[in-house]
Amino acid sequence: MRNSGLVFSFEFKSILRKKSYIATTIILCLIVIAAVIIPSYFAKKEKSSEDVSGSLPDEDLSNTLAEGGYYLATDELNDFSLLKLIEQEFADEDSLKTALANKEIPFGVVFHSVSDFDFLVNGEQNPIASTFIEQQLLNFNRMNYFEANKIDPELIDEVYNVQVNVTSVDISQKGIGNFALAMIYTFLLYMLIIMYGTTVSTSVAREKDNRTMELLIANTKADYLIIGKTLAAGLAGLLQILSLIITLLITLKFSGQEIMSLIGGFLELNTTTTITMILFGLTGYISYLFIYAALGALVSKVEDVNYSVTPVMLIFIAAYLITMLGMENPHNSLLKVASYFPLTSVLAMPVRTILLNISPFEIIISAAIMLVSIVVFSFLAIRIYRLGSLNYGNRMKFGKTLKIILRGEDS
Repeated sequence: MRNSGLVFSFEFKSILRKKSYIATTIILCLIVIAAVIIPSYFAKKEKSSEDVSGSLPDEDLSNTLAEGGYYLATDELNDFSLLKLIEQEFADEDSLKTALANKEIPFGVVFHSVSDFDFLVNGEQNPIASTFIEQQLLNFNRMNYFEANKIDPELIDEVYNVQVNVTSVDISQKGIGNFALAMIYTFLLYMLIIMYGTTVSTSVAREKDNRTMELLIANTKADYLIIGKTLAAGLAGLLQILSLIITLLITLKFSGQEIMSLIGGFLELNTTTTITMILFGLTGYISYLFIYAALGALVSKVEDVNYSVTPVMLIFIAAYLITMLGMENPHNSLLKVASYFPLTSVLAMPVRTILLNISPFEIIISAAIMLVSIVVFSFLAIRIYRLGSLNYGNRMKFGKTLKIILRGEDS
């Protein structure tokens, strides 16, 4: 194991020193900061618009209304109190439009009747003033109707203020905040496996392509090489994710948001869910990295890596799609089946645990399958890597290689 440690240390330091690794980490951290700061900034800048259904306008809206003009084409609105706020009255519609065209007023209103008006602008929209006038005119009509029919408006308000609250609760599902957590978990693990799986397979193929593999094999067993390389890439990926999480927490703190209140208010996390996420995330992540490393050893040229890893990549993409679609309906049978298959359970089981209150027995069965599979995958990956490490001919076929291993002909 000492040799594996040396390979791990060398590979890990090599990854950390790469400019691409540093640049990617910085860019991702900046994206996280922007994703938190920008919405927070606009939320603080945006003025909360008041409910204009019946309240008087604030000072800014009053000033806006005062700058406009109107033409009254009906006598039904002589008592309309809002007209006192729009100071400029025009004798006809044409003169109103002329003033608007000459930029003398920012908007104009033509009242045709108690239930019909035109809101005129010259390029620059003013939806707040338009909506307020509409609501005030609606209230004016209502009050006239109440007076004509001798109806007490307060009784109407009492009737319409009566509310019935209905909350649909599915006791098998957890809070809505867990949906966001499930999406984040799925996306981050997907990016980790795709990025670092490709990194490992390309690294192995490059060593064969430039004949570095011959020197490495001469000094270290193939078993130690694949273990060290895989664990080094895995830890580098986890450090990158950890840096993103730390950046997110610090940014949330400096943006004035209470982290614990956000977590406590939206998430339903317990020990079982946390352990499931960590266990399946780590074991699945390492399993895929071993598989990618083995597939990289099957080719002799870097340009052939894509052909070699395509089958396993398609399986993982299918797992991602099944999981993402399953979030819409966590009780989906396909998602449930996927949570037991080792190549898909890495995403499916944690997501089901995050979204649903499922039996611990189901988690234990899936975890047992996952742990057995990582042993099997690691064993096969090491044997495939051993076979392919010094093969410099044509690209080795996975099926043929697997048959050689199962027959024991690789010893």
